[in-house]
Amino acid sequence: MLRSILVAASALLLTCASALIHPASDERAMYGFEGPLEQNWLPREVAGWPAPFLADSTATSVPHQIGPEDDFRPGPFIADLGFWALVVLGVMRVWRLLRRRA
Repeated sequence: MLRSILVAASALLLTCASALIHPASDERAMYGFEGPLEQNWLPREVAGWPAPFLADSTATSVPHQIGPEDDFRPGPFIADLGFWALVVLGVMRVWRLLRRRA
């Protein structure tokens, strides 16, 4: 039971920390309506790794900055949580094997 709580808490912490990573994205969004479309149709800032689960909101956000008011994507968040849980389980298994051999 304690192991499951440790894995879940560690995975959640790593998932939230991955929001500091801003991977390159080919997503584009409309920032403003003045002038030609090419000037307003800009790359969208995303955050999270390996699957970006935060995206810059063009309606309520400061352009090109990720904050609490931006679009949250639950599907990629769950995928990231599962990825980091597998990483934590793998590290725990390697740690246990190394302790046995020492």
